[in-house]
This record gives sequence, C-alpha cells and structure tokens, in this order.
Amino acid sequence: MNEGLLSKLTKTIEQESGGNAELGFDIKLLKGKIGDNDKEKYLRTETIEIYHELLNQIEKSLTEKNILTDINENFDKGQKSFNEFLLEVPNFKYVKATGWCTFEDFERFKRIMSNFNEIQRLIYSSALTETPEYKSHKEEINNLRRELKTKPNPNKEINKLNALERKYDKMIEDQMNATLLDETFIERVKVFLDTFSANRLNFRLAPFDIFNDFQILANLKGDYLVNGNFDDIIYTYGSRPNIKLSIFGVVTSCPQKSDQRVDLNDEYIGYDNSELEDSEVFIKAFRGVFSSFEAFEKFFFVPSFPKIAVSPISIYQEIIF
Repeated sequence: MNEGLLSKLTKTIEQESGGNAELGFDIKLLKGKIGDNDKEKYLRTETIEIYHELLNQIEKSLTEKNILTDINENFDKGQKSFNEFLLEVPNFKYVKATGWCTFEDFERFKRIMSNFNEIQRLIYSSALTETPEYKSHKEEINNLRRELKTKPNPNKEINKLNALERKYDKMIEDQMNATLLDETFIERVKVFLDTFSANRLNFRLAPFDIFNDFQILANLKGDYLVNGNFDDIIYTYGSRPNIKLSIFGVVTSCPQKSDQRVDLNDEYIGYDNSELEDSEVFIKAFRGVFSSFEAFEKFFFVPSFPKIAVSPISIYQEIIF
C-alpha cells in the first residue's frame, strides 16, 4: 500500500567549530579560512529503529482502507450475539485483538521433560540424606560409578548400576510420594515432538473473557524477535502472562463448523485402481499418506472451530495515551 516498508530513519546533523575544538565527529567535510579563525564543518548520522512507529503507520493505513478489524471493538460495540459474530469471522483479513494469552514453547517443554527425573531426584533425595538405608545405597552407587571408569568392558557393572538406580528411584517414590517418569516414555515424547513440532513457539490469545473458546493462534519465529530470544520472552512476561497482550496480523486459517473445502483427493473418486496407470496408483497412495497426517497435526496448533490462526505482524503490550 505504501510502496514498501520503511524500517529505519537516518538523520543527518551538521555542526561547525572554530579554532582547535575537538568535537569527536567522524567525517570531516570541509575546512575554510574565515577571518583569523579556522572553521571546520562536520557531519554525523544517526540511525533510528522505528518498530513501534512502523506498527502505528501500518495499523493506521489498514484502518483507513477498512481492511483491519479490531476484534474486541467489533464484538463489544457491534450489538450482536456470539454466534452472529462467528458468522462474520471468515470475512476478516487483518485483525487486531487484546486479551489473556499463553506462550507454548515446545523446545523448553522438551528440556524440562529430559531433565524431569533428575530434578525430582535432586529435590527429594535431599530429604533422605540422613536415612541410613539411603546413605548406604547412595555410597554403593557412587562406588560403582567410579569403578566403571576403570573397566574396559563394563557391561556387567552397567547392568548392576541400572538396577541400583531403579531401586534408588523406588525408594524416593515410596518414601517421598514422588513420581518419576519412565525414561522410554520420555524418549518417545521427544521423538514425537521433534517430528511434528520442532523449534516451535506457539502463541494463544483469547480476546473475550466469557467466550474463551474463540482463540487466536500464532506460530512465532525467532528471526523476527525485536531482541533477545524465546527464553527472554518467558522470563519477561511468563509463559502465561498476567497482563493482557495484543496481537496484530493477517488471518491465515479460519476453520468453519461445516468444512466447505474441496478435497483435492476427490479426483480419484469413482476410479478403481485397475483403471489407473501404475504411476497414478502410487501418487494416489502417497497423497493419502499426507491426508492422514492432518489428524496428527491437530495435536499441534492447527486451529479448530471457532479458533483462527494468524501470521503475526506484531505481538506487544499496547499503551494508549
């Protein structure tokens, strides 16, 4: 709309000095003799990042062209029921909304899962340090670990160590009512997440306090963070912020109660495999595999009615003055 996006402003400042004054500017442009004084002109530039002003400009342009919908305002001032509001949602293009939200960091989740048992052992074993049985058992484990370092083929000792550690875990669970996860289960969860949601940070926002089944979902990308990383976001706002944030973006997915989409695999309806070329039979089967993935993808941030997904232009804490 505006022939591109301006991301920076450069300001030029010219200053003049007399005599031997040192002003510390970088670029000398010219020097001339004026009376008895030497005068020098210097030029310096300042580059200004304008993220927030850029957002204001985009919002203003979209609003003026009537293609930005403020979801909170549309519902609160529209004098319509929630069901009537949902009928209008498929017509939304650019949206803005403010509400309660959560960040879902799958990489952080995997780190916690991987270290969950060790953290449990650290927390609960400290309460058992004075128990004679615990002391003896812990000493036996430590001795065996030292012994493993000197053995060229310590398979037997490894099996013994694993058995001792399982017994140690059982002691923690029985005496401290702790719950340790099965290591095989942890590995399988990690494989599942690596397959379907590697390097994902999801954002979920509910614009309405009452009808909170209507949510806006967004997948965040690390390259577009203004500064810091995903951990900084969690440490700053928390994984479930206790202040309302705003999201501004373009709608990319808007599921309906009744799916209106044409299934592109329907081209094979009415054909028996014997009527198709061998290559077509292979393509049909291959595309069927992709279709089966949809059920798995629903576990990981594919919106279902009445939720919508947006590609975010910005997620921020809005301050109005």
